Amino acid sequence: MMKDKTLESNVSDSAADISRSPLYLARDPEDILTISSLFKAVWVLLIILTLSVGINIFLSLRKADRIVIDKSSGRVIELNNRDYGSTETVSIAPDTTTNTDKKYLVKEFLTALYEVEQSTREAQVNKLLRMLDPDLSIAMAGRLKQNGVLAAEKVESVNSSWELQDLTVDENDPYVLRAIGIRKIRRKAAGQDVEESVQLKCKFLLKDSPSSPVRNDNNLRTGFTILRFRVEPVNGKSVSPITLIADEAEQETMSTSADPEQNQ
Repeated sequence: MMKDKTLESNVSDSAADISRSPLYLARDPEDILTISSLFKAVWVLLIILTLSVGINIFLSLRKADRIVIDKSSGRVIELNNRDYGSTETVSIAPDTTTNTDKKYLVKEFLTALYEVEQSTREAQVNKLLRMLDPDLSIAMAGRLKQNGVLAAEKVESVNSSWELQDLTVDENDPYVLRAIGIRKIRRKAAGQDVEESVQLKCKFLLKDSPSSPVRNDNNLRTGFTILRFRVEPVNGKSVSPITLIADEAEQETMSTSADPEQNQ
């Protein structure tokens, strides 16, 4: 019994000593190295991911490289945005609007206005309205609807052609253009197919496009819009029934073949 009591007292004393003494925890060195390596790998992956995202954003926002090749000679004019000179037919220069752009806009407007084909008439009207200054476009659209021009064209089965005879830029005002041409209209009048021919003179006042980009689909990539325009007939309309040359020859043949029968 004494031995047991002595053993218990020794154990209790040892436990008391252990509880009073400080405790020290130690990590496995290999475990520390593994965690450190994983942290380094994570940082490397984060850096690579950041670079990848940055490069992708840069490439998506960057303008594509321009490559210009003269097909007539096969020579490279520009490659990867580096200028290699010019050829006899192609040259690279800053984008500037010219009189050619103005004439092209007016020419396309007159074609859309005076060349009528019922299957494409609505698209042509929308096209010409977009070429106009916004205020003028709204006014002209209201006038077409109020006067019933498009509805009348459908009722009369109107189709017409336009021949531009001359188009010039005013010498005193580079934003004023004058055009002259002939419009031939084929329609039904009083149950008969007739053709009307009228010569028109037109005057246009253009202005620089207020929208951005300056060259857009509405102004046909010209950089201009039509601010005002006026159309006047040069001469009166000449109306004639629609006949073909073969019709007249056929009528003459029939009349000559009928004369001998009458003589007999």
